[in-house]
Amino acid sequence: MALAPITVRRPGVPVTTVGEAVTSLEQSLLIAREAELEIFRNWLLDSGSLEVLNLSGPPGVGKTTLLQAFAREAEKLGRRIAAVDGHSFGATPLSLVTALSADHSSDIQELITELNRERSVVLLDTFEELEHLTGFLQQQLLPYLNTSVRIVIAGRRPLVLSWHRADGWPKIVRLLPVEGFSVTESHSYLARRGLGDKLIDQVVTATGGNPLALSLAADIVLQFGVRDFAASSHWRLAARSLVSRLLSEAAPDPALVSALEACSVVRVFDEATLSAITHEPDVDAAFDRLCHLSVIKPCPHGLMLHDYVRAIIAQDLLWRRPLHHQTLRRRALDHFRERLRTSSAEDRTWLIAEWFFLWSNALIQETFFGSDGVDNVNVDPGVDVDAAQLRDLYLAEMVGIASDEDVRLLGDVLTYPGTRLRVAREKDGRPMGFSTVVPVCTESIGILERHPVHGKLLERFYVNARRETLPKTADAATAQYLLHVVAASDPGGAVRRPLLRDLAGIFGLGGTYLCTTRDALFDQLMEVCGFEALTSSEEGGDDRPATGWVLDLTRVGFEGWIEGIIEGRPARALPDPIRLESEVVGALVHWNDSDWLATNCSILGGAATTAERPPIVRKAIEEALSRLRTESSVVLEQACRALELGYMKRRTNHKEAMCGMAVSRATFYRLCKRGIRGVADEILTSLRSAP
Repeated sequence: MALAPITVRRPGVPVTTVGEAVTSLEQSLLIAREAELEIFRNWLLDSGSLEVLNLSGPPGVGKTTLLQAFAREAEKLGRRIAAVDGHSFGATPLSLVTALSADHSSDIQELITELNRERSVVLLDTFEELEHLTGFLQQQLLPYLNTSVRIVIAGRRPLVLSWHRADGWPKIVRLLPVEGFSVTESHSYLARRGLGDKLIDQVVTATGGNPLALSLAADIVLQFGVRDFAASSHWRLAARSLVSRLLSEAAPDPALVSALEACSVVRVFDEATLSAITHEPDVDAAFDRLCHLSVIKPCPHGLMLHDYVRAIIAQDLLWRRPLHHQTLRRRALDHFRERLRTSSAEDRTWLIAEWFFLWSNALIQETFFGSDGVDNVNVDPGVDVDAAQLRDLYLAEMVGIASDEDVRLLGDVLTYPGTRLRVAREKDGRPMGFSTVVPVCTESIGILERHPVHGKLLERFYVNARRETLPKTADAATAQYLLHVVAASDPGGAVRRPLLRDLAGIFGLGGTYLCTTRDALFDQLMEVCGFEALTSSEEGGDDRPATGWVLDLTRVGFEGWIEGIIEGRPARALPDPIRLESEVVGALVHWNDSDWLATNCSILGGAATTAERPPIVRKAIEEALSRLRTESSVVLEQACRALELGYMKRRTNHKEAMCGMAVSRATFYRLCKRGIRGVADEILTSLRSAP
């Protein structure tokens, strides 16, 4: 006899069966899926809908759990559930029919009659194991079901990627992507599981919002009495198993698995980034295969691993192969540094944000790169924006806090033509927040000085400088005043984070940056980023002290600053990379001319006297070549050999070097250029890491 549907009781009504208790517990732990449940309820009750509902998402994201919740919702309405999992049967047309039939009949006509009569809800899980049955479903089963029968299909890939027919099937698919948990949702889930605040923070960091990882981690904490999750050996083993599941799509191809591991150290990657990190010159095929994996999603500048997948893979790699993880990270830093030197202004912003991502500081990771729905927000220049809308957003965030001077300043800044205005918008174009930066010049300084707090910082910073030294216009300004980061109704940080990532791009200009903070979080950010506190004021009210900050990059440059703070050391002034590369070229050309080396190699010679410089210069280049060779790259090895034969061997000229290497003239000079750049980069890296 068939079991009656389990009744879900109202809050406060005691459960009377084990089944009710389990159902009640499952519902209490179903976090952040109310939107999907509401879509399912409306779809289920819409008698005129012809849609097939399609859940899609990477492994461990909670598709099966959501299907089970759908089943409970349907059972409450008296609907019969016909559910199968692609892992649990032979995956042939006959076995599918038998699995869906209540009486385990293998007759397809009996199944069609049964499903139509019962107005069943058909749930097909793990559809990636059933894709080869697409033809059978489209030709022999689905066309004969009444519209009252509801079909839900869950799998890693959206159906539109496998139902690539020219007929109408893809047009009736309603895609419902299943995402990981935000930080807030992860905290809520773990609190309901009974974890304390300290352990919750550790678990959220380790799992990256992956629902399956959160569930496993909570089980480990509760069953083994873990007090320090970060050091738990049980979690390391569980994570290793979880990584195997996350990478199961790529498992038949070890090279693809290695590429995925390499990509876990960065946030966004394209073919150039993938090639640089893996040290593989030809990654076209690997990149194409990555595009088809469910753990990968497209983004404006390439591809990225889902946040809740990347965090687990990266931490597992760091645990298993820490030196390899360090090497991948260093290659990524080198790659983004090189791209920044030749990037357009448009690309500079996102490249700098990716450099920030390589910074392991917990505060930076949380404030810039959390996983609270940032995909729904785009940040664009504030062109043709309604200033009244931005003013309303500002007042909504600063309700009861903003002074008349604050509101006046906002109005002046929004109307000043030189203001760098960026607006965060929902996908429908609705403004959700904004940021402003004002270049400091004679046109703008009056606007800023009229505000009592900002005026105090400017007065202090320019105390020893004459006003006449300021440029007249914003275009010529070398100092920037960071003013607003406004994200109203944004408790999870989904709007503020992309605004901050966009704002980070301003540092690529070098120069000087001023900022006033009235918030403890931003005070911490300023300190972490190397700003110096210049002023402290109570102008904002007794309960809102304001601190004025300055960051001067005119001496150390952007590269010296960002690499210093990422490596946890003070920034130091570094030589201009172009000048250094030019000096390397000169030293190679005059390799045997000690007099020339003594008088023309001030960077490579360092603090040595003129007489001491020649051997020091040669040693610096030879050591850089040696380090370059450790990269185990065929191209780099050839580049090093080209430099040695073409410049560093006393009795070999370029023509003889080409013959010795059996390469053309064009290839030889291309290798020399690659070697010179590599030597300069290695020398610059050693200068950065010098005590």
